[in-house]
Amino acid sequence: MNTQIFKNSKLNFLELRYIDKITQCEKIHLHDELTITAIKKGSLNILFTKQKEILKPKELMIINNYIGHGATLNEESKHGYVLYINKNYLEKLNLFYDKNYEHILYEDYYKNFIDLCELIFDENNSLLFKEENFVCFCLKIFDRFDDLSLILHNTNSNLAYKIKEYLDNNYLEELSLEELSIVFNLSIIHLIRVFKEVFGIPIHSYILNKKVHKAKELLLLNIPIVEVTLQSGFFDQSHLNRSFKRVFQITPKQFQKNLKC
Repeated sequence: MNTQIFKNSKLNFLELRYIDKITQCEKIHLHDELTITAIKKGSLNILFTKQKEILKPKELMIINNYIGHGATLNEESKHGYVLYINKNYLEKLNLFYDKNYEHILYEDYYKNFIDLCELIFDENNSLLFKEENFVCFCLKIFDRFDDLSLILHNTNSNLAYKIKEYLDNNYLEELSLEELSIVFNLSIIHLIRVFKEVFGIPIHSYILNKKVHKAKELLLLNIPIVEVTLQSGFFDQSHLNRSFKRVFQITPKQFQKNLKC
């Protein structure tokens, strides 16, 4: 059985697990965290104290913290994802979930969840990228957009440029949305929305763009690509290659090789 677990102290409000071949867990248990789970193949009996729900592909099951549950195989099931979310973090986002459990049949939500899980497991993605996508998923799945109307358009530009200035000075650091929200005394949701409204891209995309342009500057100095990778804040050379080509439609090696100085 192949199992993967994502757990990082910088994103201590979530834990993600993947199991390729799902086994039974008949004993009723509960978690401190809110649980979201989905499968790609087969079907599961999700057991509660007095009833059961059948979970199939293209469906989600959300189970609140401290709600007893278990699972048995309705048929052979594979490729299961389980996301555990700290409820205190959701409350910081002004998101509140007070149902015992919810069986969601909307295929869009299922796809959003699977996409989120896969990008979280992808080691090439920055923690900030994972965090920002996680927050956006929570906004969508818990259907809370009330606070977006609180953003005042006439203050957005000044605030967004202050955030940009901070990112310009610190983009090589491993930033998190929580740290940025403290620096600017904003909710994480407000931070995300204000920046994107003014600049048209998410915070993580802006930082990646800064790193790519830093790499371009270093390539112009004929610095070896392995050094460029380190100095511009990329995980490895393949991450630099993909990001650089996405912006400039050419690899760093091709760029440096074709320089006419």
